[in-house]
This record gives sequence, C-alpha cells and structure tokens, in this order.
Amino acid sequence: MNVHLGASLGKGVIVLKCRDMAELATDYMEGALPLRLRLAARWHLHLCQMCRNYLDQLNKSVRLVRGQSMGGADAEVEARLAGSAEGQPGE
Repeated sequence: MNVHLGASLGKGVIVLKCRDMAELATDYMEGALPLRLRLAARWHLHLCQMCRNYLDQLNKSVRLVRGQSMGGADAEVEARLAGSAEGQPGE
C-alpha cells in the first residue's frame, strides 16, 4: 500500500511509512505534531522495531550533543578564551 504522509485511510485514520517517520522524528520528539499525526506516529512505532531503533538512536544523539554543549568549558579554558577575544594574552 502506498500512502503519502498525512494521507487518510478511511474514517480519518492516518497511516505512516518508515520514510514518513524519519521526516517527522524531530517534531515527534519535541511534541510538535498535531494529535492525529502524533497518534499515527505512535501506532507506527508500536508496529515497527526499525523506527523505534531509529528514534532511540536520535534521542541518544540529541542527549549526547546537549550534554556536551551544556557541560561547558572549565574556568581556565573559558578565561583564556575570554582573554584572547579581548586581545589579552592568556595566563
């Protein structure tokens, strides 16, 4: 069956393919999908192990990147960077 993203299949049921899930993954994770698409995504994830794996890897990647950027540099590195940005030599 060839159903396009957001296509209805009788009685307003939306059927998503794996390709659709890849396109919607970020919006799904951020809770930005409308109710009908969110339910269709949840149903697809219930049925599809490969998409669950993909979403899990995406979540891990996001957490890793956020953790690195939120951790920040230590005080010494930060002071050196600030000094060099102002034209002062680092200590």
